[in-house]
Amino acid sequence: MLVAAGVALQGVPARAEALPLATMSCRIEAGSGRLLCTVNVAAPPGRGIVWSDALVVAAPSAARALRSRAASTSERPSQVVLAFVLGGGAGGRIAVVSRAVACPLAPRAGACTPLTSRVGYDFQPPG
Repeated sequence: MLVAAGVALQGVPARAEALPLATMSCRIEAGSGRLLCTVNVAAPPGRGIVWSDALVVAAPSAARALRSRAASTSERPSQVVLAFVLGGGAGGRIAVVSRAVACPLAPRAGACTPLTSRVGYDFQPPG
């Protein structure tokens, strides 16, 4: 009985998968030996992001996270900047879990809701 329910749920597309909630872009900061990655969170229609953070869950040896968690600022609640120290070793996938809180826009009707999204970046050491 559980197997049938599991198969039925797999056939139903989730609305969250249609539009990515978060994106991540990275660039090497010239002369600093650091990789800076920016995670941007998009709010669903009719809502605004009031807080977000990003958790580094995996990183290659060539890019070590300065901090495994960083939070947004009050000026830019939908954006989080992560910094990585570049070193020796192999490149690979940087995996991040983005969390956010989205609240209704004015007039505020309804409750705020949590959002979670996974993003990543394939890092190759310069050379």
